[in-house]
Amino acid sequence: MRPARLPAVDALRALALLGILSVNVWYFVYPDLLQSGVRSAEVESGADQLVRFVSTLLFEAKSYVVFSFLFGLSFVLAWASASRTGHSVIRRSVRRFGALIVLGVLHGMFLFAGDILLAYAILGFALLGMRRISTRWALIIAVGVLLVWSGFTLVTGLAASAVEGTDLWEESVVAGSDPEAARAAYTDGLGSYLGFQLALYPSIAVNMLFGQGPMAFAAFLIGLVVGRTQLIERVISGAIPTPKLLGWMLPALAVGLGLSGAAAVLLWGPPGSTEPAAATAEHMMGAELTAMGMLFLAGPIQAVGYVILALLIFRSAAAAVLVRVLAPAGRMSLTNYLGQSVVLAIIFSGLGFGLAGQVSPLGVGVVVLALWVGQLGLSALWGSRFTRGPVEAPVRAWTYAEA
Repeated sequence: MRPARLPAVDALRALALLGILSVNVWYFVYPDLLQSGVRSAEVESGADQLVRFVSTLLFEAKSYVVFSFLFGLSFVLAWASASRTGHSVIRRSVRRFGALIVLGVLHGMFLFAGDILLAYAILGFALLGMRRISTRWALIIAVGVLLVWSGFTLVTGLAASAVEGTDLWEESVVAGSDPEAARAAYTDGLGSYLGFQLALYPSIAVNMLFGQGPMAFAAFLIGLVVGRTQLIERVISGAIPTPKLLGWMLPALAVGLGLSGAAAVLLWGPPGSTEPAAATAEHMMGAELTAMGMLFLAGPIQAVGYVILALLIFRSAAAAVLVRVLAPAGRMSLTNYLGQSVVLAIIFSGLGFGLAGQVSPLGVGVVVLALWVGQLGLSALWGSRFTRGPVEAPVRAWTYAEA
């Protein structure tokens, strides 16, 4: 018998979608980010700067950790379902990962080079090979990967800061992309846009796998642990006392927000400031890498606090309406993830209006909220007529086909 779907988990996915959108949108607004990896901190007003600051503080390197954790959890639940019904775990997994590979490649080539689905599919094969690992070792490996990778990025950033601007730096680092040329290629009609995407995608796909991949895989392992121990069910049911959960949540949020806040100041300056931050001065790349190391370290810690906070809210009777509003979007998370790229590409690229570089950060914040709220409404409308989303339905049919 299949376990009942948890609306709270779907609601959590909907919140993760907001965070994913809040981070990914900048790569549509400033497509040169995909080439250089270095963002510009130039803003016209304190409100613009505050939008960038809040995006880094609350969402960057946190949202995709939550999204990856939930993806890993979904793998574990699917494997349990296959085992209970006597079907092949490997066959279903291979078919599902194959579908994600196809979607990921198409998404990355034609809509958003920063696609994560291809990396998820490849990492999913690794998780499948480790599916019998003990819960203890899964947790040890996950924590080890998180610490090593965030530490490596932080040390790399500090080292870059030490040599940036010196003769050694000038000799060893190739100049970054021309932002204006990148934005022109991205917005100058369909042909130019496709050329930009196809030229960039292979290198970005590799970077996603080896850059964000380790953190995503660690989150997969944590999803495996949570799925096995039914931790979410125990939190929702009240089996774990609130004081104990607060004892985990509050330190996680304090540490995570502290590190993320320091990284945001390094990148953008103090909240509401329009003064150039460190990332626009002499040590541009070093500041970027140092901040990313801090964010990679903060991400999983802060994500733990977010998940506990959300589940504590969702388990209260007063939040039932909130869960009902959010859950339909979470049940269609794959459709909504891809749908975000479709809408953003139409707004900012040569596929549509070509507004990349022309919308202020404050305007971008409005676009993010409007798009996410729109997806909540459309998901509820779709869910009232259909069981699964327009992308989820064929992927599921392919995954569960036993021919």
